[in-house]
Amino acid sequence: MKTITRVAAAALVVSAVIPLAACGGDASAPDVLRYGLSSAPTCADPAQSSTNQTVNVVRQVVDSLLDQDRKTGELKGWLARKFQVSPDGRSFTFTLRDDVTFSDGTPLTADVVKKNFDALTSDKKTSTRTLQASAFLLGYQRTETPDKHTAIVRFAEPNVQFLQATATTQLGILAPATVARTFDERCTAANVVGSGPYTYTGWEQNRSASLTRRDNYAWAPDVGFAPKARYRTVEFSVVPESGVRAGSVGSGQLDAVADAQPQDRDGLAAAGASIVARSNPGLPFVFQSNVSRGVLADRTIRTAVTWALDRPELVSTVLGDSFKPATSVLASTTPGYRADPLVKHDPDAAKKVLDAAGWRGPDGGTRSKNGTKLSFDVIYSPEFYGNKPILELIQRQLAKVGIDLTITALANDDFLSRRSAGDFDAVYYNVTRADPDILRSRVGVEGPNYSHRAFDANVDPLLTQQAGIGDRAQRLRVVDTVQTRIADAGYVIPVVELSQVAAIASGFGGIGFDASGVLRLQYPDEQS
Repeated sequence: MKTITRVAAAALVVSAVIPLAACGGDASAPDVLRYGLSSAPTCADPAQSSTNQTVNVVRQVVDSLLDQDRKTGELKGWLARKFQVSPDGRSFTFTLRDDVTFSDGTPLTADVVKKNFDALTSDKKTSTRTLQASAFLLGYQRTETPDKHTAIVRFAEPNVQFLQATATTQLGILAPATVARTFDERCTAANVVGSGPYTYTGWEQNRSASLTRRDNYAWAPDVGFAPKARYRTVEFSVVPESGVRAGSVGSGQLDAVADAQPQDRDGLAAAGASIVARSNPGLPFVFQSNVSRGVLADRTIRTAVTWALDRPELVSTVLGDSFKPATSVLASTTPGYRADPLVKHDPDAAKKVLDAAGWRGPDGGTRSKNGTKLSFDVIYSPEFYGNKPILELIQRQLAKVGIDLTITALANDDFLSRRSAGDFDAVYYNVTRADPDILRSRVGVEGPNYSHRAFDANVDPLLTQQAGIGDRAQRLRVVDTVQTRIADAGYVIPVVELSQVAAIASGFGGIGFDASGVLRLQYPDEQS
């Protein structure tokens, strides 16, 4: 394999493999996939996956109880062949397949499911590491195992979102040998044993991960997948420079790359590569306001910020046509999403509300009131390449209405720590989740409460209510109301939707993104 130059500290490293015959009958089809990641996976454990690039790797080795159809949002059986929710939304019964094995040969049983969920709820100190998985299991009481293939999961309160949560990577089911380990040990790939179509065969932190197909894998979910993964070996390599990633596809050194950027599209097209993209569901990129301090404690300021943002300009200038402006506090691929008229670009209206509230300043300058400058800081992690240029453009947009924005970039661990501690004026982030309960878990007062706000009688009862409604249509009517109330309050200010984007060389098919925007390698070529 040729050496790729100009790669930064996280250099491209690819494990040596011996190409074997392709599955599926076409002897000429490649069965080794070399996939360039834009950033390094942080941990090999699905429960601790906190970045998109991490999830895209670990999803290949772990299965979940259910999966979700990306076209309809319908939940389908995976490790569970049947599932049922109690009328009160507090208990969930899963009837497991009897033919599933983990890659170490251990069979899947109801007791294994119980051990997985118990491990995620037994120690509150781990919840900062398993933030999303722990949020899915809030109110968890126990898992009952009346027989070898029946698991009944019980919650203290209605929790209908849990059903969709069992389709996520974070609640993927791991073998007992992995569950018995500490969460530190579970970050090491050699210690992670799943039932997925691939197994870890190599992991160099910040550099690469290698996977090998399980040829006896025979329980793919019915969500449009081929029966068997096309690629015998998958080599994930970290290539942080977008131009190098794109050039590596053109030169034949990589077969697919993540986060293909607008400036690279012409070169990729000339090389015959195709683009696959899907908007992530859940919480789009938002400013979440800390309403306990600074100028964002004033609802008027939050409204002015909402109206000052030119979201289409952010997308067209920085991200390109694979992305969308945020038009609600939910991303457009989330069940229950509705475009909200409150999320608009109206800088004149923003100026008027600031004038009326007594915030004055020179033309083109920063406003002030009673000696207080109209300024706030936003913290963010540069994990996604678009974050920095988007925030810099927002800085210029806000300046046009007299608001000063300062920007603080943090390493991911520092970002998570400061966000949890409330050490910020605003935090810029997104969360992927193909269920509207993401609003309760991230914006509700009983969740992490990054806004550091008090109970809101117009918002929080509705967030709790939707979590207990089993009827989908009735639940989504409540979601329709509450998303507008959250936008009106300005607890989160929508910015842009995240999309997963991959450039794929000619001849390499089967690659696509699922209902949660996660990389999957089992699509038939025509459905990628």
